[in-house]
Amino acid sequence: QFCDVIKEADEAVTLVSSDNVKFLVNANILRASSDLFGSTLSLPQPENSRVVIDTLDEDSATIEGILRIITAKEFPSLSTVKEITPIALVSEKWEMRGVLSILRMLLLRDLTFASATPLDLYWLGCRLKWEDVMKLASAHSCDKDVYAGPILHPSLSRLNRMDLWRLTWFHRERRNGMERR
Repeated sequence: QFCDVIKEADEAVTLVSSDNVKFLVNANILRASSDLFGSTLSLPQPENSRVVIDTLDEDSATIEGILRIITAKEFPSLSTVKEITPIALVSEKWEMRGVLSILRMLLLRDLTFASATPLDLYWLGCRLKWEDVMKLASAHSCDKDVYAGPILHPSLSRLNRMDLWRLTWFHRERRNGMERR
């Protein structure tokens, strides 16, 4: 079964998701938007054969979201950090700097992401080393007790010690700033 994100492609590549959905993608679009695919597709290919990449670990929803962004088709509906996270992580894996910059800009400009799930956003900022996203998320997480109870929030339990320490430092700095006023 082919997904209808892109139906035509001159020099086509077929990407097959982990849930066996096939995506027909123009090879030039993949080369231009992904350093990983740029390298992969520059390898010699048999003449008159269509390239099929069927070893992908990613599901169809994630691949479709990325393809909608890189092909300038209808932008995917992304309303939560949970929806953005897999697209961002795969974009990092596939070395898609353009997609990452679009997602980063979206997260920084639409404050509903930070206010709704600041700890999930902080984790994503740490994972992708986005200092500005980390600071925004930490500002919106000041009302969260990061040490509430014996179990950490799931996003915090995935942080390394240094990133967890930085979150508490951001909180302390913000609290000290408010006390000085």
